[in-house]
Amino acid sequence: MKLINALLISLCVSEVVLLSPSIVSAKGTQSLALGNSVATTPDPAIAPLLIAQAKPGSIVLALDSEGLRVVNASTGSTRSLAFGMKEAEVVSILTNLRGKPRSRGENKECGAGPLRFASWADGLTLQFDKGRFAGWNVDGRRSGANKLTTIAGIGTGSTRTQLNKAYTVNVSQTTLGTEFSAGKLGGLLSGTKPTDRVTSLWSGTTCFFR
Repeated sequence: MKLINALLISLCVSEVVLLSPSIVSAKGTQSLALGNSVATTPDPAIAPLLIAQAKPGSIVLALDSEGLRVVNASTGSTRSLAFGMKEAEVVSILTNLRGKPRSRGENKECGAGPLRFASWADGLTLQFDKGRFAGWNVDGRRSGANKLTTIAGIGTGSTRTQLNKAYTVNVSQTTLGTEFSAGKLGGLLSGTKPTDRVTSLWSGTTCFFR
């Protein structure tokens, strides 16, 4: 029994490390083999902590229909940054991971009411409602935006064929353009052909006008 307890303690300790400013987002998450290692509990105390002795560049940010995920690309272990977390906690974690936001402010005329936001140079924008993480969107026109993907490997720049292989997709024409939904994920396509690409991706509360 003592041996089993020691092993359990060792496993728990091996799954935490404080993210430091020197850890940067790696390129893409398409090759992650997650298996059963996904941790789904959005514990604010655990979210900034990941894998012990993580190699620089091995920590990546993955898009998620329920928020965001901090992923160790070498092991596949993840921590959720779920919608509903405090704005200060989420911004602090992402600042440690990928630097300070390029801009912060408030959109006062959103359909959901005034929303605060934090944006990074690669097109990632987070939305906050009453001090809580409420949504995100990625603008594919920004340099580096295609490096932001879901764990299934879908991001701006993915083709409609790749999108359909990863998710069950509904497509419609709206005032925004060729719009799609894949569960709680939403986005825009450059057209209706299989080779057309995702130009924008989002989840949660957004500030788009239709």
